[in-house]
Amino acid sequence: MPTAKYSLKATTQRNQFKQALQSLPGTTWSQKPEQYCDYRLDGKGGEGWLRAKQFTNGTLYLEASSEALLAQMTGLLGDSPAASAAAPAATGKPGRTSTSNKLTANASGLIDIQGTYIGTDESGKGDYFGPLVIAGVLVTDAAKAPLLKLGVTDSKKLTDALIAKLYQGLVDIVGEEAIAVIDLGPAKYNELYDRLKSKGKNLNHLLAWGHAMAIEKLLERFPDCNQAIADQFGDERYIVSQLQEKGKGITLHQTPRAEANIGVAAASIVARYRFTRHMQQLSEQFGIDLPFGANPVVKQRARALISRHGREALSQVAKLHFKTTAEL
Repeated sequence: MPTAKYSLKATTQRNQFKQALQSLPGTTWSQKPEQYCDYRLDGKGGEGWLRAKQFTNGTLYLEASSEALLAQMTGLLGDSPAASAAAPAATGKPGRTSTSNKLTANASGLIDIQGTYIGTDESGKGDYFGPLVIAGVLVTDAAKAPLLKLGVTDSKKLTDALIAKLYQGLVDIVGEEAIAVIDLGPAKYNELYDRLKSKGKNLNHLLAWGHAMAIEKLLERFPDCNQAIADQFGDERYIVSQLQEKGKGITLHQTPRAEANIGVAAASIVARYRFTRHMQQLSEQFGIDLPFGANPVVKQRARALISRHGREALSQVAKLHFKTTAEL
């Protein structure tokens, strides 16, 4: 069972980490009393379970059912001093002027931002089958009201059928050039994940790279844009450290529940739409209806896929680091 220990002495650090945990997408939490603990949180996600115990002496004990889920939690800690080995935090390169700001968001995640900005979001992170899709959408002040009128909101609140209807209207409002998509099909995803893991990095580093690339693509087309908003899924420096030449001068706002901002909500719709399209294509290619998530039905379809196409086909349709792979 993967575990990790950290030392969080400051109350503010403890509270910030607890809030970050409770904002992890796709995870439901329950809080249980435990002796000598400020709090104990038990979480359930599509891939398995997570647990965090914050002891009154400052020790933070983390455990999970898989390395991937543990990495989601440790990635939220950033540069907190570890009592045992943990994934290294990303750092910016010399001369980098990008800044990250998460202090302007209110409790809902809404940021008081004026002018043109880029919103980014991803889809497929918690799904065993299919790609990881990261999308960026550039929104101007003129586009914000029409997007709201169209019904653009966090894609998790919408059905896939409604997302498909909203997608074209969204494109009509912002324009094709204002949308950038990083679509990591399963084979490419597995290659990049293994490469990062061999360097002691985790899923949050892969996500950061994808968000940064979406931002960079849009900055190539709109070099005057100087701000962006992304969801907070790890140390705030992760994305900043991945930004290249075009992204050096932007201000990047990161906050949990960033989908409250219309640009990030738009990106979430684009990412989900492209993810479901890719899933349809894979289902047709392999002749098996590939379901979303990571659950018993997913395992049944994975076994059917192996029976029909051989185990090597998994790398073409699935994210192999999920514990589901070992259970087949």
